[in-house]
Amino acid sequence: MSKVSQIFELMQPFVEDGKLLNRSYEDLNQVINDFVVLEEGGQIIACAGLKFYKPENAGEIYALAVKKSFHNSGTSSKLMEALIQKSINMELSYIFALSKFGGRFFLRYGFTEAELISLPLIRQKSYDNQRKSVIYLRVLNKNCL
Repeated sequence: MSKVSQIFELMQPFVEDGKLLNRSYEDLNQVINDFVVLEEGGQIIACAGLKFYKPENAGEIYALAVKKSFHNSGTSSKLMEALIQKSINMELSYIFALSKFGGRFFLRYGFTEAELISLPLIRQKSYDNQRKSVIYLRVLNKNCL
């Protein structure tokens, strides 16, 4: 099974629960290089995208999913550490995530709640006010802000 197919399949239970936004196979295929994945036995067990916003030198963590059988196993911590490391390697100024359900998770990794104005301008414009996601932000390089 392809990487895109595995990510699509991994995300579906969370899409059905309303925890993740629905993304088509085609959409995922176009942004597949954004994704950080963890594998076990050749199968993807966790994934998240990291979208780059060049003008602000920022990254957005999105579509974070861990296979349910790997919940409470440290897998989500490994995934977050990999995302943070990728962000540092990219020399991003800050990373952010929008979530209705992951508050405590993001706070454990040094994120703080932030206002809409702190997002890249293009992301501010696409923010879904009806979804009312909380914005979590972590500064990586204070010298760049």
